[in-house]
Amino acid sequence: MTTNPVHSLTPRRLPEADVTAVFPRVDRYLDELLADYGPEYVHLRFPLRQLIDRGRGTPHEFSLPLLVHAALDGDPGPAVPIAAVHALWWRAANAFDDVADGDAGPELYGMPSGTALTAALECGYALPLRALAGMPVPEPQRRQLVRDYLEGWTAASNGQIGDLLNEPSRVDPDAVLGVYRHKSGAVYAMACAMAARLATGEDGAQDPPGPVAEWGRFGQVLGMLAQLRNDEDDLRSGTFDDLRNGTATYLLVHLLNSAPADRRSRALQLLEKAAECPASREELHGLMRSPDVQRPYHAYVASLHQEAHTLLDTLAPSCPFGAALRDRVDAEVCFLPGQQTHTAHRPG
Repeated sequence: MTTNPVHSLTPRRLPEADVTAVFPRVDRYLDELLADYGPEYVHLRFPLRQLIDRGRGTPHEFSLPLLVHAALDGDPGPAVPIAAVHALWWRAANAFDDVADGDAGPELYGMPSGTALTAALECGYALPLRALAGMPVPEPQRRQLVRDYLEGWTAASNGQIGDLLNEPSRVDPDAVLGVYRHKSGAVYAMACAMAARLATGEDGAQDPPGPVAEWGRFGQVLGMLAQLRNDEDDLRSGTFDDLRNGTATYLLVHLLNSAPADRRSRALQLLEKAAECPASREELHGLMRSPDVQRPYHAYVASLHQEAHTLLDTLAPSCPFGAALRDRVDAEVCFLPGQQTHTAHRPG
């Protein structure tokens, strides 16, 4: 199997080394899933292989479920199938996202775009369900794992469509946060909840419920922070793709809903020209960076950051894998004033 650079990582220290040592097992598990597609699926096998090997991955697609499982029982290994399922979802979602954002031409990942999208549907939906159906766990737990996955799939689809339909001038910040809770938050929540369910054996019958829901909430908060970090990366890189595309990001919508009338009017004028005019994007970015816009924006991000840490204080209070998850949370808010500068996302 060709190693995908998204999950290539030279381990530097524990517990990260314990987790990254499991990555080859996830790769082998993906190989085994593809091997189940027999000769009767000759047209599907190669596009699936291409999508997994050459498709756009996402940071931490392997490591997040492994870390959560290890935080609960000390061993990331049993969560290999969950890590694979999480990675398959991202391969599929990123293929659809590349097309929706207009980044794909006639070809995508070395094959016709239509072929890639058909393979992405299999990769993100049927293949993960096949994996979950084959897991050696009690049937009630298996049903709950499938439910976790399907709920995450549906919520993320809802969020992605909301992201495409929302117009910055017609929505408020709460509407954008609703999209973020689904578009990114639901996927991270799904990964964390499934890993926690596997580690605890929780099958939905417990009264009171176990920690799976709390781990899901942690994942949701982490996913929202990751989306906000993604927005910031676009602005700080100077590419301004979100402004060019007219995307209703939280910071832009916060500006439009909080600025005085004259500044809002100017921002809307700039937004209309942003697709074609670099100077308009630069000036609009300047308005988004004004102190009266940044202060409440940073305060909200800081509140999510604190919530994630508070959850980990309960879920993984004295655990090296919990400490790694805290580092993960901190890396998402490196743009906040006073936060230690972090390097770019470590893959995996």
